[in-house]
Amino acid sequence: MLIKRLLGVILFLLAVNAGIRLAVVYYHDQQFKDSVREYALFAGQPPLKADEVIRGKVMDLARQNEIPLDPDFVEISRQSIAGVGDKVTIKFSYAVIVQLMPGYARRFDFSYSTP
Repeated sequence: MLIKRLLGVILFLLAVNAGIRLAVVYYHDQQFKDSVREYALFAGQPPLKADEVIRGKVMDLARQNEIPLDPDFVEISRQSIAGVGDKVTIKFSYAVIVQLMPGYARRFDFSYSTP
């Protein structure tokens, strides 16, 4: 009876630990996406920013949100809108390996494109 209860508590704690680790990864991902979306809205407004400046800012946002993003996986495209400036679209993708339980890690892939 005691062993059953102890095993149940251990399994519960492992599940909670895995849930928290996964929630932290998704929280950072959502914060990063929101930051990039907000930056993309204003990146095409005068004065226009070069692609390398935009990429640098995205990399700074990734570092702030603990996102393992490689600059090669950041794609920037522009669409000119007369009288307004450019509409900047930023696409990126990255992967995170999360240690869910001792001895068990899983890879989670994320990708996003600003509207």
